[in-house]
Amino acid sequence: MEKTVETLVFYLEACESSSIFEGVLPDGLNIYATTASNAEESSWGTCCPGEYPSPPIEYMTCLGDLYSISWMEDSELHNLRTESVKQQYHLVKERTATGNPVYGSHVMQYGDLHLSKDALYLYMGTNPANDNYTFMDDNSLRVSTAVNQRDAYLLHFWHKAKHTFSEFRKAPEGSVRKVEAQKQLNEAISHRLHLDNSIALVGKLLFGIEKGPEVLSSVRPAGHPLVDDWNCLKSFVRTFETHCGSLSQYGMKHMRSIANICNVGIKMEQMVEASAQACPSFPSNTWSSLHRGFSA
Repeated sequence: MEKTVETLVFYLEACESSSIFEGVLPDGLNIYATTASNAEESSWGTCCPGEYPSPPIEYMTCLGDLYSISWMEDSELHNLRTESVKQQYHLVKERTATGNPVYGSHVMQYGDLHLSKDALYLYMGTNPANDNYTFMDDNSLRVSTAVNQRDAYLLHFWHKAKHTFSEFRKAPEGSVRKVEAQKQLNEAISHRLHLDNSIALVGKLLFGIEKGPEVLSSVRPAGHPLVDDWNCLKSFVRTFETHCGSLSQYGMKHMRSIANICNVGIKMEQMVEASAQACPSFPSNTWSSLHRGFSA
């Protein structure tokens, strides 16, 4: 009886998404993964207010991610019985690329790359209506622009503050809804500044004024995992958040800095002391709550 080989093709949309696989996913597991960005950069939101195409005015938020809509729209267009994973990877990579002077990220691939020769229908099925489609490497699908994923929720709050609608009509200046929207925007910006300053101060307290920024911003060579001790990373993140408030979606950008603190051998008691000095009192901003999930 012939043995069935189980395989997995994995598409990951996230900021710094390659850090999940870099130096961690070995060959030989029959797993192929592609990511929206490399291990150092943000991914990008699209179909945002003010863009073309723009979401319905009552949404006031980005409805898609550039990498994700690229592979999904490609899948809707082509005959997946003949298009390979590799062909789609290259089309998505080009569409999501940093060649655009304003936006873009590096789409990456990991694991058993030979699986990319497989036809896409083996992993996601196919639409019979496209069976007669002749594959063309034209990459004709385009978007007008995109928004850094870290800033997508700010765009949402900004549009709420500037264009708050009540039953699809613009709310008057000074209305309760507009004041609340402006407050949310200000709090979100304030929380971002607090996190940036607090992480920078932790680095200076641990390594000195000159060396701190260098340690926090260092990037390991390709092929090396983000951190040597994942338990250390989780513990240090919890320690920082206990004193300085939730990292939230925006603060995830500082994960590499905290990983670097682990990688150079800082002890828990040192991290506790530095975090306590950087944030002598727990911030009152609602974004700092450890129990507050991101909501728009």
